[in-house]
Amino acid sequence: MNATTTLPSSDVAAQPWGRRALVGLNIYSFGLAGFILAMDTVVLPILVLEVAPHAAKNTLLGIVGLAGLLATALVQVPVGWASDRTRSRLGRRLPYMLWTCLCIPVGLAGLAMPLNYVSLLVIWMFIQINSGIGYSPYLASVRELVPANRMGVAASIKTLLEALGGATMLCLAALMVAHYHRPDGAVWLWATLAMFAGVLTVTSGISSFTIFSRWRRAGGIGAAAFQRAAMAFPESTNMARLHPDLAWFVVSRGAFMAAVVIFTTYGLFFLRDKVQVDNPAQALGMAIIGIGGALVVTTYPSGWLSDRLGRKPVLTVGVVVAVAATVAMMWVSSYLIAVVVASVIGGAVGMILTTHWAMANDLGASGREAQHMGIVNLGTLFGAAGAKAIGPLPDLVTVWFGPGYGYTALLGASALLFIIGGVLLFKVRPDHPVQLQQPQY
Repeated sequence: MNATTTLPSSDVAAQPWGRRALVGLNIYSFGLAGFILAMDTVVLPILVLEVAPHAAKNTLLGIVGLAGLLATALVQVPVGWASDRTRSRLGRRLPYMLWTCLCIPVGLAGLAMPLNYVSLLVIWMFIQINSGIGYSPYLASVRELVPANRMGVAASIKTLLEALGGATMLCLAALMVAHYHRPDGAVWLWATLAMFAGVLTVTSGISSFTIFSRWRRAGGIGAAAFQRAAMAFPESTNMARLHPDLAWFVVSRGAFMAAVVIFTTYGLFFLRDKVQVDNPAQALGMAIIGIGGALVVTTYPSGWLSDRLGRKPVLTVGVVVAVAATVAMMWVSSYLIAVVVASVIGGAVGMILTTHWAMANDLGASGREAQHMGIVNLGTLFGAAGAKAIGPLPDLVTVWFGPGYGYTALLGASALLFIIGGVLLFKVRPDHPVQLQQPQY
């Protein structure tokens, strides 16, 4: 990520940024977030089942996910450094976004071939590395283009599009993969992977066109802000200039993300082994409608309330609801009840993620915004990686205590992580958000 602040040029900032324009800019998040979530939740578990022993499925699935997340984390900072110094006719950001759009379909084509565990691991790491290559420059372009008085709205639309992308693509992928079996049903896997490639291509194209056209309107392709000279990369990270409570916040974010990613990673196995549905992929796809809907419904109200009541009260309510529903999930024995309880968790997660991201912006230090967001993103990635690393827990508990107890332990870990994330926020003293002028439409 960039470690220097880049403010929008006056010409760019003067351009109107209504909701439609912000959707065009942030639609990249719809495709990328939806793709990663659908792969993690539905497609990777199915592929792992084909190449891994049944007794070790959670462990090996966790290893695949963990390796991919660590690969993504490792490339984001160097790519941000390189993007800051890139000079091209497409500017500093678009070449990396387009690279991601070209390389991910190549990796998806590899997943359509017959696999073993090693080849699956290598291909998924390739896909994750290339998704990280485009993500940091994309976030930097949003910060460069959107004026300060629209940044909050842009963040809300980004969160909403990620939720919509995740719910839509996860539901479609689950319904399609439910018909997959080799060799006769392999066409359903190919169709799912082709759907991913198509959505990524379209959303990347829309965001890239929005970025390109905005800079051209601001003064042509040679506009100073579009082809700015390379900036000096800071020789060190001066944490003293960042918010003094940032470390507590990053650990809190890691705990929250780990709690959430546990559900998305092991949900299909939970439905198959604990609830014992006949077709777990199809059942998960139907459940996502309720879960994603609840998350989307709570996103805007949570942000609105947190602006007026403060971040911590809204976060506290979300944490309490998430913990209670997660504990209740331990005793779920039917599919319908599982969907209802999971939808409550989805609504609580919408409250947590929206308000926590708003607090991340409240903690940003003037002149170090990009460095600040890079550190926050590392907390997100390592939290998700921690959820992948917990894969051996249900397998070991099942061996020691018997079937069913493994998922009880997994849900207990998720509830504990929600609690840890909430408790750590008591150490964080955010600045009051700036009251911004209401935009004109």
